[in-house]
Amino acid sequence: MNSSKQLTLKGVASGFFQIKEMTILLIVLALGIFMSIASNYFLTINNLRIILNGFALDMIIATAMTILLIGGNIDFSVGSILGCSGFICGLLLQRGTPIPLAILAALVLGAVMGTVNGVLVVQLKVLPIVVTMGTWMAYKGIGLMMIGNSSVSSIPANFKSIAQKWNVFGIPFNIVVMLVIMVIGMILLKYVTFFHEAYFIGGNKESARLAGINVNRFTVVMYMLTGLMCAVAGLLMLSRLGSAPSTMGQGSEFRIVTALLIGGVSFSGGEGSIFGTFLGVLLMGMISSALAIFAINGNMQLVIIGFILVFAVWMDESNRRRKLKK
Repeated sequence: MNSSKQLTLKGVASGFFQIKEMTILLIVLALGIFMSIASNYFLTINNLRIILNGFALDMIIATAMTILLIGGNIDFSVGSILGCSGFICGLLLQRGTPIPLAILAALVLGAVMGTVNGVLVVQLKVLPIVVTMGTWMAYKGIGLMMIGNSSVSSIPANFKSIAQKWNVFGIPFNIVVMLVIMVIGMILLKYVTFFHEAYFIGGNKESARLAGINVNRFTVVMYMLTGLMCAVAGLLMLSRLGSAPSTMGQGSEFRIVTALLIGGVSFSGGEGSIFGTFLGVLLMGMISSALAIFAINGNMQLVIIGFILVFAVWMDESNRRRKLKK
């Protein structure tokens, strides 16, 4: 009897840890407990607000990128698209353009840049990582030319209040936007055929084509939506900061990709969930906060995050090889 109970408990525990999201959740909880003991500042309202506001923008982009990566594609230009969208909105606001028109221009620019990525991937038939690394540099150059290598300031107070003052039942507007986009993304990925086909496309693109799935259309649409989400994040960042520094968006692409891989989205496609991505983004936000609290040098933070990215890629590749052997 005891033996059968032990086997049952062992099976339950094994099944629990095989669910990637559960493992990540335990890591998040463990880090949260450790940091709350190590620092009295970690659980303060001010620090939690900084963490939430920071990772909310990453999660907005990561929601679209989750579906994109499940479909076997990647986008390393998201930081540059975010920056360009914020720059164009800021410049238009400086010139007295009505806020709705400035916001619309930024959203259109983000969607167009994303669409260009998708068309290049489909037409050139080059690896998405190569295409988007190229557009990452090109879009970054375009953004810096827009602002002349300086920052954009003199943002109207009404626009700044969107991220700084707006709230829903006390929840900051950035968090509300993130939650809405997350829920929509989860529904689309699970219940809408076009988006759910990401799993089939990421698993085997040729098989998906033979099954009648329009892989090229999926690719272009998902890159367009990813660009659009970058623009949304850029607008909220511009509003929250009250300005657009020339470094706006830099580094977010690597942070988001790392969070996706930590969250269980496979680099080779076909696997992942938006909830897992959320946990990955949350974990990255907590790590960044921990490094700041312990006064780790900014350059050293980049080194640590870089090693985390390498580790996440290695883990993903190890899991893929193990599955192929089965």
